[in-house]
Amino acid sequence: MMCSINEENLAAETMATTPKLSFKDAECRRCQVLKAQVLLRKTDPYCRDCFMKYAVHKFRSTIGKAHALKHNEHVLLAYSGGLSSGSMVQLVKQGLDSSDTNKMKMVFKPTLLHIDEGLILNLSKDERKATTDFVLEHAKKNGFNIYICSLEYSLALSLNDVKLEMNSYQVEPSVYESQLERLFASVKSLTAKEDLLIRLKQRLIALLATRLNHAKVFLGPNATRLAGQLLSAFGQGRGAHIAQEIGFTDSRTGTVFLRPMREFVDKEVAYLAHFLYVDSVCLPTLSSKLSSTASIGRLTEDFVVTLQSNFPATISTLFRISDKLKSNTVDRNLSDYERDSLCLLCLSAIEESSVCSASTARHISQTISRSGPDGLRNHTSQTIHTTQHKNSASCNSNCISQGKECCKTIDYQIKNDWSTVLCYGCRNTMDDVKEPELMPINYLEEIGLRSRRQLMRQSVEQFLL
Repeated sequence: MMCSINEENLAAETMATTPKLSFKDAECRRCQVLKAQVLLRKTDPYCRDCFMKYAVHKFRSTIGKAHALKHNEHVLLAYSGGLSSGSMVQLVKQGLDSSDTNKMKMVFKPTLLHIDEGLILNLSKDERKATTDFVLEHAKKNGFNIYICSLEYSLALSLNDVKLEMNSYQVEPSVYESQLERLFASVKSLTAKEDLLIRLKQRLIALLATRLNHAKVFLGPNATRLAGQLLSAFGQGRGAHIAQEIGFTDSRTGTVFLRPMREFVDKEVAYLAHFLYVDSVCLPTLSSKLSSTASIGRLTEDFVVTLQSNFPATISTLFRISDKLKSNTVDRNLSDYERDSLCLLCLSAIEESSVCSASTARHISQTISRSGPDGLRNHTSQTIHTTQHKNSASCNSNCISQGKECCKTIDYQIKNDWSTVLCYGCRNTMDDVKEPELMPINYLEEIGLRSRRQLMRQSVEQFLL
């Protein structure tokens, strides 16, 4: 006899129900004296004072237990104008001005940094100016200096080409403006656009931190956003890099990125912003006004938010799992040979085999699915990893041989072969970029250098016994 319970009855009987708390006239669970003004995890009421003590302790302990900061160290605070980064700035200000003898005063020296992304968000010059004016006013009100730079300078070749303004900003055209617009216009999928934006911002912030001699940078993403990025990273093939992608510390670029807000969910950030009187500016994103299926990142974040509303332990469970995933730390003092094993975009270790890899399987699957039955019969198999450079091992600056390709003639092909210098996740992103030559020029130069070093190693290996 078949089971007669339908899906609705099965869900109702198997799903654990969260006990509902009558918030009206509820007392604070901590002091048990004052009336509750905050309800966390559906069952934990707090008054305002107890919630602020809880939040400040969580923020300071997140920073302190990592032992990441030194006495009087200069730190950049990446401030976007949103609630999460604004709350981070306010908590840092409170820590610096702490008059409570029971709390240790923060001893680092913060400076704000804002990246203007208005160009790729299709904002007008007036809208970009209004945003930066708000950011400047917020920094002035809190007594911090602020540096502002436009996102297009992430394509700059060197630090000298980056225009960085302190406590002021003018929206002016730059030589990299059209290049950035063409680059994002050439990306096919929204998932790849979002990932490319993350990599370019990471590169720009690292460049600016180096220019300003700041070894540490505070980033503002909270637990809700990071939990969505966690699942999104798995979906994009970045599972080996989870520890750096969402962990408290990320030192892949040489500049140490810290995420002090990673223990706060969206609801806690909203309460913090309300109690600390944090002003914010509403900025669109690449996925604004699009459906939840527009990109992998948007889909996973919506999934996490929906699940968190019904099961408050969702995000904390995801974080406990991710904290157990460790990856090898990257030593920045690497030789050229060892540096060739790092991804050119995200600077993570390339852990794939060059013969049999996930990228090779993905390429074969795409070829079969796109060719169809008839196209597959006529399809000529091609090697995934080209061997076009094998005959050029003996080529030199005076090579005039007509029987083999000269290294000068294949240099352009080398620069467009991204597959050997990227990890699996970044390779998927670059597959969607129609004009990879629009990427920063030093990336293309690095591809050529790595290819020539590989040729040199291959030629030397022939003489080893």
